[in-house]
Parts: sequence; structure tokens; C-alpha cells
Amino acid sequence: MFYIIAIYFLIIIFVGLSTRYSKNNIDFIYAGRKLTALPLMLTLVTTWYGAISSVGQEISYNGISTWLYFSLTYYIAAFIYSEFISDRIIDKNISSITIGILNHMGKKAAIVSIPVVLLYTSPAPYLIMLANIINNVIFESNHYSLSLFLGLLLSVIYCFKGGFKSIVNTDKYQFLFMFAGFVTLTVYIIFFYDYGFKRLAETYYSNTELFNIPGKQGYMYILAWGFIAILTFIDPNFHQRTFSSKNKVEIKKAIRMSILCWFIFDMIILFCGLYTIGTNSTTPYISLAIDIYSGYPLLYGLFIVSILSIIMSTIDSLTFVSALIIGKDLKSIFNKKFNQKDIKWGIVFTILISLIIIQFFENNRIIEIWFVFGSYMVSALLVPFFCIISGIKVKHPLFLILAPLLVTLYFDIIKIDWIISMYPGLVLSFILMIFLKKN
Repeated sequence: MFYIIAIYFLIIIFVGLSTRYSKNNIDFIYAGRKLTALPLMLTLVTTWYGAISSVGQEISYNGISTWLYFSLTYYIAAFIYSEFISDRIIDKNISSITIGILNHMGKKAAIVSIPVVLLYTSPAPYLIMLANIINNVIFESNHYSLSLFLGLLLSVIYCFKGGFKSIVNTDKYQFLFMFAGFVTLTVYIIFFYDYGFKRLAETYYSNTELFNIPGKQGYMYILAWGFIAILTFIDPNFHQRTFSSKNKVEIKKAIRMSILCWFIFDMIILFCGLYTIGTNSTTPYISLAIDIYSGYPLLYGLFIVSILSIIMSTIDSLTFVSALIIGKDLKSIFNKKFNQKDIKWGIVFTILISLIIIQFFENNRIIEIWFVFGSYMVSALLVPFFCIISGIKVKHPLFLILAPLLVTLYFDIIKIDWIISMYPGLVLSFILMIFLKKN
């Protein structure tokens, strides 16, 4: 098993570091803006699943309805983005949500947007998951700090040399690894572990509510995640990929292909996730693999590689887009030119910020952290982004962003059980847009 994991790490590092260095900023940040549909699809698909362990937890807790809010809502949002938004991102030269706000709403509004976006794009939760996996699998739970350092190093070291091109090149292999591990697990379950699906039937009869919609959480929870899925419209990774595409046709094709791949992979992880019901594990898929592959270290090693691929391909992308916000967007706000050195320092600062954030939470239902950060993005930046791409001009754009943000924070603090904090902020944002709209 350890040989397989070591080989995987060597492949990723070799591919990442062998990417040709370019002094051109467009090459470093956007791969020369020459990416065609296939590499775009590969990098979009791999970046999507960073919180794989938490997805497994959610399936074991809420059953098949998880697919509705973690999959279907995102397919719809991605399709809308592809068909109706990606063109405008390119036409309006919106390389990031921060730059879009800067160009259309001014410097103050852009400055306020930066911490909101940085919280959302922070790789911190995924670094925790990666460190826990490396610590438990390789070091037998004895060296968490070393595991964190090793995971961080292996995930981002190549970004310093090749920039976004390195990420795209490694994602090609990560894509293959992530599918290989889960497809193999699925085949093994069907033909060896649960031939005839007797175990699954037992799970069904003992947990029928998990095989029904809406599951334990109810429709309001599903609706809330539907709003979170709309974050796709303002997701920095989507904007960066869109801006890196060769043309509008290529990004549309890439997203359509990605939706198909997401659907296939989601069906696989949903099927496997049903076998994790009742495990009460923070890493349910790994716990399942340990049980199923007992006595088969090579197959178990392949599955661990699959999990590592999913998480690491998200960490490098989030680290890089965060670095762009710090090294490129922040300098643009103050009318200063940026260079690759600024982006590399942005990577360093992103790492430091992530290490600070890590101190405030543990790897326990990280999806809740994801939900909270996403709620602030939706309430503060969704409506302003809609104004930007629709050509709607507003008075006092800073107030349009700041007021909903503070309202969401207020409802987070007072914690009313029947009110999801995102809703009051989002409603206020829509109301403010109507009243602040310029005639």
C-alpha cells in the first residue's frame, strides 16, 4: 500500500514540476488563455469534490436526498453558468469577482469583498482532511503536524514553478486516479462484498427514512443548499477557468462535459456512501475501504490514492485562486502592477492564513464550515454580481455589499433555529438592489 501512495506522490510532483516555466503573466495565471474543452473539463471535475469525506458523512446521515442538494442543484447552477453567464464573464473581462466589483462598483466595495471571497476560497478545511488522512494512513496517528506540512508541500509546491499550467497538468492524472479508486471499489462491492445486495437491503429496512426524500433534514435544508449552489455563478475557480479558456465555445463544452462526469461520479459515491450508513466515522469512505479491502493492501492503496487525488486537486486550485486575490486583485485595487513574484507571495500568505484558520476548527462535519462561508458569499456578493453582468448600476454599492453581510453575521450570532442566516441577508440584498438602482 505504501509503495502505491509513494508512487502517486512522485507522479504528481514530477508532472507538476516538469511543467515549463514561463515569464509571461498570462501563461502563469491563465495558462495563456488557450485551454480547450478537455483540459478545462478535467480541472473543473477534479476541483469539485474536495470535501469528499464530508460528502460521505452527509450521505450516511441524510441518505439519498444528499444527491438533490449536493449534486442536482449544482448541475443546474453549472448549466445556467455555462449557457448564460460564461459569455458575459469573457465579454466584460471579469477575471475574478473582486475585479468585476472593482471595475463596476469601485475600490471600497472591492476591498470589502476580498475577505469574504478569501474565507470562501480558503483551502484550510481541505488541508485538515488531507493531514488527517496522511496522519492516520501513513503515520498511524502519531504525527499530525508533520502530516499537515507534508500534505501542504505536496499539494502546492509545483504552483510556484508552473502556476495554473501545473495545476491543469496534475489534474489530468488526478482525474484518472479519483475515478479509478471509486470505480474499483464499486465493482468490488457489487461482485464480491455484497453480491445480490443483501447488505444494502438490510440497511434499507433498518433506515428507510434515508432512502426517502427529503430525508432527515427536510425541504428547507435542501432549498438552502440550492442557494449555496448558486455560488457557482461567483465561484473564483469557475471564473478563473472561464478566463483561461481558448474561447466561449470551449468553456461551454467543458462545463457540459463536466456535468456528465459529475453525474457519473456522484452516482458512484452515492452508491458507495449507502454502505457507510451507521459507521459514525469522520472519514466514512476510508472506513468502508478498510472493511471491504481487508487483506488486499494494493486495492486499499489505490483507494487512498483516489481520496488523496480528490482533496489535493482542490487544495492546489483554492490556494492558487486565493493567491491571485492577494497578489493580483489587491494590487489592482490600489492601481499597482503585479508580477509572478506577487502571486507566489500570495501563495505563501494563503498558506499562513489557512494555518491560522485551522486552529479554530476540527475535521468534524466540515460541510458546516463550507455552508457558513458560502452563506456570506451568497448574501453579500450574489446580487452585486447579478448587477454587474446585467449592466445594472446602483447607488452606494458599498452599502449593497456591506449591509447584507452584517445582517447575515447578526443572524449567525443570535442563532434562531428556524431562520437560516443567509436568507435575511439575501432578501435585504435584493431589496437594496431595487431601491439603490439608478434610473
